[in-house]
Amino acid sequence: MNLVIDQGNSVCKVAFFEQGSMVKAYVLPHFRAYSAKRILERHPQIEQCVYCSVAGDDEELLAEIRKKASVMIVNGATPAPIEVRYDRNKLGGDRLAAAVGAHFLAPKNTEILVIDSGTAVTYERIDAKGVYLGGNISPGLQVRYRALHEFTGKLPWMRRPMHGDWTGFYGQNTEDAIKAGVLRGMLYEMDGYIDELKKMYPFLWTFLAGGDSFYFESRLKNKTFALRDLVVIGLNRLLEFNKQ
Repeated sequence: MNLVIDQGNSVCKVAFFEQGSMVKAYVLPHFRAYSAKRILERHPQIEQCVYCSVAGDDEELLAEIRKKASVMIVNGATPAPIEVRYDRNKLGGDRLAAAVGAHFLAPKNTEILVIDSGTAVTYERIDAKGVYLGGNISPGLQVRYRALHEFTGKLPWMRRPMHGDWTGFYGQNTEDAIKAGVLRGMLYEMDGYIDELKKMYPFLWTFLAGGDSFYFESRLKNKTFALRDLVVIGLNRLLEFNKQ
């Protein structure tokens, strides 16, 4: 059994894989050594762990896991089953894992776009030959809300408004105007990327990942495949690839 840990900026995803399939998953604010000890007691059969963190390695956590399993730490330089043309010294392990996961799940010889909507929105391009061509980074939902508050004198910080509580096109008060401006702006941005690529590749596969993926999936005009666990699946694939 494999233990997969994806520590993001906002939450940590902890998953267990057996023979390539996810059998259990947890979503936690952070995954510390004390919580790892409790969870590992429930899953004593793990043999290997793959770990990826955008905030730096938690050495206390890793020491606890190494009592039970070997650990592979993923970063941009990790050997991968795809060709990578992004600067590996600057590439985040989570972005590499998203590209690997998408290439693993999509049909063969398919052009792929991955949109991961979390603290940042990342766009990753993988071509039909399995080459990771590169990607872009844009502010995420909460970053946009917070920026409007911090860089203006009077606009409120919306923190995390309920996504379904307002569906108008234009706001008629400040709060609704912020929600409409931010959410519609992100929808138009995402659809714009998809539209541009579909002009060249009509059968493009677009994956949506990240905590806000299912909100955007239901509102984008283009068909997408929302999969919050895409990075976790990619990390497990990287672990299996590096076992060979």
